[in-house]
Amino acid sequence: MTKLAAPWQQAVERALSAIAPSWPLDSLVASSPYWGLRDRTFKQAADTLLHVANSPLHLPQSEYLAAWRSGEITRDALQAALNETGWTDSLETWLERARQSFAPPAAPVLLTELCAVPAGLMSAQRWADVVIQQISQYCAAWFDRDQANWHLSHEHGFYAAWREQMRHPYGLTASPQMRERLRQHAIRLPADAESMLASGIAQLQPDADWAAPWLQALLMRNNGWAGWCAYLAWQAHLAGESDRHLQELLAIQLAWECLLDDGRRDAGSAWASWRHAWQHHGDCRANPFAAVWQRAHELSLNLPLTQALCEPSPAQTGTRPAMQAVFCIDVRSEPLRRALEGTIPECHTHGFAGFFGLPLAYRPPGSESAQPRLPVLLGPAWEATSPAPQPRPERRSGWQNFQRSPAAGFALVESMGLGKIASLAHRSLPRARQAQLPDIDPWLSRHSAAPVPQASLPLEQKAKLAAGLLPAMGLNGELAPWVLLTGHASHASNNPQAAALQCGACGGHGGHQHVRLLASWLNDPALRALLAEQGQPIPADTVFLPALHLTHSDEILLLDTDALAADVRARLPLLEAQLREASALARRRRAPAVNLDASLSDQALLQKMRQKGDDWAETRPEWALAGNALFIAAPRGKTRDLDLQGRAFLHDYDWRQDADGKGLETILAAPMVVAHWINMQYFASTVDPRRFGSGNKLLHNVVGGRIGVFEGNSGDLRIGLSWQSVHDGQRLRHAPLRLAACIDAPPERLAAALSRQPLPKQLIENGWLHLYCVHGDTPLRWHADGGWRHDA
Repeated sequence: MTKLAAPWQQAVERALSAIAPSWPLDSLVASSPYWGLRDRTFKQAADTLLHVANSPLHLPQSEYLAAWRSGEITRDALQAALNETGWTDSLETWLERARQSFAPPAAPVLLTELCAVPAGLMSAQRWADVVIQQISQYCAAWFDRDQANWHLSHEHGFYAAWREQMRHPYGLTASPQMRERLRQHAIRLPADAESMLASGIAQLQPDADWAAPWLQALLMRNNGWAGWCAYLAWQAHLAGESDRHLQELLAIQLAWECLLDDGRRDAGSAWASWRHAWQHHGDCRANPFAAVWQRAHELSLNLPLTQALCEPSPAQTGTRPAMQAVFCIDVRSEPLRRALEGTIPECHTHGFAGFFGLPLAYRPPGSESAQPRLPVLLGPAWEATSPAPQPRPERRSGWQNFQRSPAAGFALVESMGLGKIASLAHRSLPRARQAQLPDIDPWLSRHSAAPVPQASLPLEQKAKLAAGLLPAMGLNGELAPWVLLTGHASHASNNPQAAALQCGACGGHGGHQHVRLLASWLNDPALRALLAEQGQPIPADTVFLPALHLTHSDEILLLDTDALAADVRARLPLLEAQLREASALARRRRAPAVNLDASLSDQALLQKMRQKGDDWAETRPEWALAGNALFIAAPRGKTRDLDLQGRAFLHDYDWRQDADGKGLETILAAPMVVAHWINMQYFASTVDPRRFGSGNKLLHNVVGGRIGVFEGNSGDLRIGLSWQSVHDGQRLRHAPLRLAACIDAPPERLAAALSRQPLPKQLIENGWLHLYCVHGDTPLRWHADGGWRHDA
């Protein structure tokens, strides 16, 4: 094995670290595809992405000009954005310059793209496209564990198996001479990945100062598969292990550059053109006018909103609330919370992370593995499971095996086709019934969904968890008779990316198991007795109800009501009627956003929204988190009278109840970072849908059973959100604005908490999100130089 010299090893490590992980379909949490660039400023990342992948970090200028003309970008905001750049001329002068076309220098290309020899079986393709296709199809076969019955041998490793496959380069070119040349070169490739990296660098001779971005560009040629390999490394790291697939993928990419290198080194060679382009890669800069438009777009929302958050809020009455409802901070909760508060007298709502502070992995009955259901930044601390006996397992029949076999592709339709028409036609009709737990959680059956999940934790540990969670959720003082712990989930049919509609804090699952478990603890007399001994008594008539917000239909599904005492169940009809009234108000307000007539009766709206979730042909069952732009950690009184239009992550926080500042540090380090990830996934899928979006949902084909999707049957693995998730066919439904985190705490306390959390501090000071202090009369923003200043 040939070792890399230190400068080249550093370049490799920097290229590997630039790739962000992408999660599989069954736990498709929103994640930032820019996570590997967080050590650079937002502007530096814009330049880097442009020259390594021709990937923009801003919208086209035409979109900003349209927002300016419509008033979505305000004059005051544009002036404030110009002030931040040090612009001293008039706004009109800048506008005149901004309207002129901006053409950045061409981004450097890979050597493969300069290969002039025709490729493909019909000699009608470029080698750059053939390389992407060959690597992608190989990766799909290598990583498949759940779809095909036939798998590649993993005996010799990822790179070594690819090298062996390349000794038989069929289907890549129509030229026998080119095929033989590839075969001979493949035979001479080094036997291991590290030697390949050393050999490839020696053969192509990049300069040390641009080796890292060039290697990053190689990885981003198959960016989807690079993200999958980074995910495997992320999971291995959580388990205290390591994974080398990403480095071996880089070796494969570099090997392709060497295979297509014609060996010429004269001034007119492809190699000379390639080196010249990369030697001048620093000339490739992102559009500076787009950066100002981007900031002005953000300030158009942030300036008035942060000022409104600094207005005095009405004092809370000391009376006992009639109901308290704790929701996930997900932006879809905000409209329903507002509807509840508007229809139920003395209702108090609270925002908290959707996994409700329970760092669990859920093990379905009879399963050999447990699924982490918590933020992906964390690892599970313990397991929960359902106690019901597993129904008799269904054994796969010979017919089912035939359906999955390669021969079925030729014989299945001919042997079965017409006999399936009736069942397919029946199932294709969208149903208007309320979604139940097995509809939204594929790991639950009708049998396993019935019992309350359990965790084998000692009572003292449960009490310790509950004692910390109650004040963290804002449940201080005398609790209401009803306390709803409200997770959320969505129902989407025929959608491989359905997990993206679920709770990100629950690892791409619904939050139902968390609220069921926590409510069962808090209703336990023995646990309540321990809490009372510790000075946290719970009123005898307080009942914790696990509930689920069905985000596609804005219904609130009460769970486990059959476990309640008879006198408690007798009080439920009134509560259920109030919840239906609030849900109806939320549906009516949301109807125009999903192309429904708000004047329809609630029964008609409910039926249509339920059908959207059950319809196989529906590409937009809901808009999920499109439009997200704000994270607010403050008492509810700060936001209760504001219509935030479903754009804000709302987290309860009262600095007066956080003497040591640990609660504030937790908010900065966990929920704010999760909100940033969600924000960046929507951002990236909007500004660069080609590389960071998954394309047309109608063309998705599942890869490896759970890994991801192809758009069609070829190309790279597609990551991010489909175009239908951010665009309605006529206009964008998501404005790509960096997250504005607004926190109500004294500025010196907030600065101190930030100084103890290096990762959020890095994100903020490098411009990946904005931190506002909304304590006092004037909003202040944290700047990269480490100080608070007013934006306007």
